[in-house]
Amino acid sequence: MNAAINTAKSLEEIISKSLELPVLPATTQKVLAMMSDPDVSIEKIKRLIGADPGLTTKILKIANSAFYGSYRNIENLTQAILRLGLNAVRNIVVATSMKNVYKRFGLTEKLIWQQMIGSALAANVIAKQARNSDPEDAFIGGLLHDVGKVVLNNECPDKFALVMQRVYNDSVPFEEAEKEVFEFSQREVGAFIVKKWGFPEKLETLIRSFDDHSALASEKQVANLAYAISLADKMCQKFGMGWRKPGGDDVKYGKLPELLGMQEGQVGQMEENVKLSFSQGTDFH
Repeated sequence: MNAAINTAKSLEEIISKSLELPVLPATTQKVLAMMSDPDVSIEKIKRLIGADPGLTTKILKIANSAFYGSYRNIENLTQAILRLGLNAVRNIVVATSMKNVYKRFGLTEKLIWQQMIGSALAANVIAKQARNSDPEDAFIGGLLHDVGKVVLNNECPDKFALVMQRVYNDSVPFEEAEKEVFEFSQREVGAFIVKKWGFPEKLETLIRSFDDHSALASEKQVANLAYAISLADKMCQKFGMGWRKPGGDDVKYGKLPELLGMQEGQVGQMEENVKLSFSQGTDFH
């Protein structure tokens, strides 16, 4: 156990020395800090967010989008929090802040961003239909499970471009291509970042072990999130959300629907619901 802890600390030291880790906007940091308190009041959250007019406007716009299915207009932060819940509002705050993490925004960054948002939207829909994990946990996991890519691209754009060339031109999985170039994985970087940002340990565990579902065998709740987000990633690839072109029927889901407890006939309807979420969630972009 101590050896594992020391290894993790050594890796974090290497990442810290090698990369400039991004910082979230001040209001977002404060929201996350407040949300870590289970007894935080809605009034405190409302006052904090309300002091940032730009963020307030974005939240209300997204809260009134078709994705959240609001039949009555949400006119203020109190209504947004009461109708959507604190976790949903937190997720909107984080999602609207993420573009600040990027140091540039060309084609590569646009594709990463689209895939992050697409995975968040799709994972939320899948979790709702599978009913074995919290949809808001699935959203934030979908949004942040690839955040390590953002940092590697920010800090080492030339190396990251080599990885993406292997992915797009040679159909090499990202996890294999990055090993050829970097001394640490984007998952390791991402897990360290969400830890530094103050997210729950569950999210850190999800990201760190995302590519090895067997490592989550004793973490059923986290495993279900990983299955939902993995399926969301596959659907993003199939429908071209964050990809140069749709993968179409060449994209296979494997055992993911089965692991989520879904029947074969449910997959088609889920795909339609996910595609609908992509069109309904355009305000996140």
